[in-house]
Amino acid sequence: MTAGAIRPSAQPARPGRQRAARADPLTFEYSYILIPLHLGFAAWAALHALLTKTDTYAAAGWIAFIIIFPLAGPLLYLLFGINRIRRKARRQVETVSDEAASDRRPARLSHGGPAGRLARHPPDPLQRVGAQIMGVPTVGGNSVRCLRDGEQAFPAMLAAIRAAEHEVLLSTYIFDNDDTGKSFVAALADAQTRGASVRVLVDDFGRRYSFPTIVRALRRAGIKYARFMPLRLIPPSFSINLRNHRKILVVDQRTAFAGGMNIGDRQLARGESRHRASDLHFEFRGPVLGNLRDAFMDDWHYSGRSRIESVQRDIEPVGESLCRVVTDGPDGDFDHLALVINGVISAARSRIRIMTPYFVPDRKLVAALQSAALRGVDVRIIVPLENNWPLVGWATHHLLAELLQAGIRVFLRSPPFAHSKCLLIDEHYSLVGSTNLDARSLRLNFEIGIEVFSAATNHALAAVCREAEEDAVEMTAERYARRSMPRRVRDAAAALFSPYL
Repeated sequence: MTAGAIRPSAQPARPGRQRAARADPLTFEYSYILIPLHLGFAAWAALHALLTKTDTYAAAGWIAFIIIFPLAGPLLYLLFGINRIRRKARRQVETVSDEAASDRRPARLSHGGPAGRLARHPPDPLQRVGAQIMGVPTVGGNSVRCLRDGEQAFPAMLAAIRAAEHEVLLSTYIFDNDDTGKSFVAALADAQTRGASVRVLVDDFGRRYSFPTIVRALRRAGIKYARFMPLRLIPPSFSINLRNHRKILVVDQRTAFAGGMNIGDRQLARGESRHRASDLHFEFRGPVLGNLRDAFMDDWHYSGRSRIESVQRDIEPVGESLCRVVTDGPDGDFDHLALVINGVISAARSRIRIMTPYFVPDRKLVAALQSAALRGVDVRIIVPLENNWPLVGWATHHLLAELLQAGIRVFLRSPPFAHSKCLLIDEHYSLVGSTNLDARSLRLNFEIGIEVFSAATNHALAAVCREAEEDAVEMTAERYARRSMPRRVRDAAAALFSPYL
């Protein structure tokens, strides 16, 4: 070797290359822990979904989600997929004394005098459906008045509260902290000052639509309130997907209001809120108030408050309408409204009118509507032209194809957002209340429906539907076929989530 030549020597490996060259033992240790943890957790979650989900499409979707997304899939199923309410409701029912239950059940059966005492199996198929499901007859002697938009409903509700002498019970999903919400708080506080017993139940998720929430105003006014299914970190509460969507106001067992209307400026159809919506609400008088009061009492007690003392006196008949309250929720009342809706649609002879903001029907409801149309029933569905939840609107459009092919007429109602809900069958049956025709309302939410057997109410609501049709765009089969390919793909993709909307 010549002088000055540099002898090659092995270069020491850089530390980074050494780490890259051999696997990190810590990574292996985490893998040994995480993989079995995921497999065990995923197996349990998938088995739970398989055994407890009655909707096979929802079960299949959850199982696929659990398997595809390690750890996150089972965790999200734990948070949103498991129905804990049924178990809680069972434990609660077991704590209610037989005496309290016996005190209330006869009152439900006796309201309304002779008009409310129907045969065990009513001859009218429409009456028989609800009687078989709920186990109680209709209640006679009621008057029902339809109130359109907040412009009609809020003055009537506030007037009733301002005239209260003994008791005001208010339950709502959204209670906005705006001008409308503050006017209700002021009226409630005045009623309490006069000596009336005031109780307000607000859904803990729904109250968060405005900030600061209305709870501060209720607390400052000294009004007794409860939050339904409060969201907590400690102890953890996983009830974000289970909501009390009922809207009930009962005043002195003299007047009650129920329907689809929340409390806030958003319900003023001619107001300035960017979320403004048109809606329907209903004023009830007569013996059915006892059933609406019972529904509030159950929710109030479920929210951890002491049970409200039952009022034993009968409520005098004031009208000709027969009514029945249908409670529904992910507890002992599970599927009540879905069964009622499918049952009365199957019994329809001449016409069906559906007005709803969220129309994402399951296969059973689609089949019932198709069957009705194919046997000659005039079926018409009114939904919003522009939905405030675009994903729901897209899914609705995809699901219209089968209905249009069966001869069902579909109308897309112009803005403001159409939040109205009603179902009309033939000439004398109406179902009103808080229920939408989607999986959330019929499987997750606590809802309330009121069956009204009255030709006058049916005809009044039919007139509302006709007016909506005149101001709507009809979705015909030809118009539906002209949709662009990107829109078809978007709508079809949205419909994949229909069991969860």
